[in-house]
Amino acid sequence: MNFVESFVEKLKKEMNFFSKRISHYELQRTNGSECASVLLSEVKHPDHYFYLNSNLPIKSLCELSEHLNEMDEESFKNHVNEERNDFSSWVSNTIGDKTLGKKLSELKEKDEMAKAVQVRVDYIKRRAEQNY
Repeated sequence: MNFVESFVEKLKKEMNFFSKRISHYELQRTNGSECASVLLSEVKHPDHYFYLNSNLPIKSLCELSEHLNEMDEESFKNHVNEERNDFSSWVSNTIGDKTLGKKLSELKEKDEMAKAVQVRVDYIKRRAEQNY
């Protein structure tokens, strides 16, 4: 591989890294395929609830927002660490909010994650009220 090809490959990798990042501003937008009322609804089946280490179930994004603000650091680190991000996985795969799930996968601090979830919940509530 010559110098130019090598440079182009490196540039592509760096551009992909930055393009994958999701800002708080982007959490206030959605792709139209995500229905606001569905994203705000509770998960119906107990098998799909998110269970904290204390066995407390979380059934919706609204509940996740509340619990993140109240959660102690030890409980948070049990769910978000170098090996995994349980909140990101649950939001993406169970709730179906890929935008928020992607954002949560980038965050490792409880306060940042709580803010991101709250920004998204507030936006979705406004959308639901507008009957999108």
